[in-house]
Amino acid sequence: MPTKMVIDCCEEDQCRRSSRCFYRKICELYLGEVYRFCLHLIKNQSCFKFMAEECTQDTFVAARQQLAKLKQHPNVKGWLYLTAKNLVCKSFRSYYTQKKHEAALQYEQIYSFSNSVEEEWENRRLGDVDTVIVNILTQLSKNEYMLYQDYFCQHIPVPFLAIKYNISVTATTTRIYRLKRKIRTLSHQYCLTHI
Repeated sequence: MPTKMVIDCCEEDQCRRSSRCFYRKICELYLGEVYRFCLHLIKNQSCFKFMAEECTQDTFVAARQQLAKLKQHPNVKGWLYLTAKNLVCKSFRSYYTQKKHEAALQYEQIYSFSNSVEEEWENRRLGDVDTVIVNILTQLSKNEYMLYQDYFCQHIPVPFLAIKYNISVTATTTRIYRLKRKIRTLSHQYCLTHI
């Protein structure tokens, strides 16, 4: 039994009953294994290495929180592996949900896009860029402008915006997505009317 092995590895009887010693022994025995297991779950992709590290840490945080139950558990290693697996799956779900609402562009695409827009603006003489931005932003409602300022200018994270606006994180993400779409539409309309 893994629990017995963890408890029996201590020399002193007093230390066997100590939660701190039990937790320390769990960390010593299983930290490396759980980390390698998380790396295996992410298929050793270097771009997700941060996720394996976070999930390993969160697994041992959860173990610390459930220490009283874990001391009685018949399979500590299995509990840690199952918790790590669930955390990795949860991290992947949230990662891909977040990426679904964000458009990722490569550096070359951004560079070529910004150059083509700048050249077109210069060629078509759209005028001052600041005037264009002000013109577009004045068409937003008061709430949309506040969200624009908070998210795009002040870079407040979505969870904090959800608390500020007293809505769920999903609703906040949806509002940001709609705001991006509205600004894009207003920009296209402005370009069509002024070119």
